Amino acid sequence: THTLEYSYTMVTLGSRFTSVGLLDGEEFMYYDSNTANMTPNTEWIKKVESDSSYWEKETGSVKFQRDWLIDKLNQIKVTEGVNTLQKVYGCEIDDNGTTRGYDKSIYNGKVFISLDLNTGTWTAVDERAKSFTEDWNPAYKNATYWKNFVNRTCVDRLKSYIPHSTKKEPGGSDEQSDERKTAVTVVVVLLLVLVAAAVVGFVIYKTKLC
Repeated sequence: THTLEYSYTMVTLGSRFTSVGLLDGEEFMYYDSNTANMTPNTEWIKKVESDSSYWEKETGSVKFQRDWLIDKLNQIKVTEGVNTLQKVYGCEIDDNGTTRGYDKSIYNGKVFISLDLNTGTWTAVDERAKSFTEDWNPAYKNATYWKNFVNRTCVDRLKSYIPHSTKKEPGGSDEQSDERKTAVTVVVVLLLVLVAAAVVGFVIYKTKLC
């Protein structure tokens, strides 16, 4: 199974905000608070997404999510101390080709709101979340967009990113497979050389006898 996930986190203490993109759990891009830009974190993503417009769009998306999280934290009756609100969405592709998408908001480590991909509506997990879903669902606010994103856009991206994943499959990586093939080829060539040498030696021996 391969996964592509985007995560945005806002912490009330100091209003700290972070965002990362993960391929099979490996961070390939992150939000740099110093430059206020989404930044590539691996060489492969720099090559795959070399168009500057992609990074401009990702930076815009990150800032939108940051403002969204701040707004929702202000609406939630937060408890004293440190509180965290996250938005996490992404998709998975199983080895048999089955795909799954997900979109959820997490408050202090517990799912707060999730997107039901069957109905295309937001589901409130606790009482505090109902005030949001009751407002969003009648107008299908953003639900259609996110359903299409996790089911289509995310899956298409994941398919193009999979060749760059460092996740090792049961059969080993392609690189390991190539190494095994090379080793077998070398052995075969050596055997052929030995056989050829033996044949030549036998012919020379027979010639001398004659």
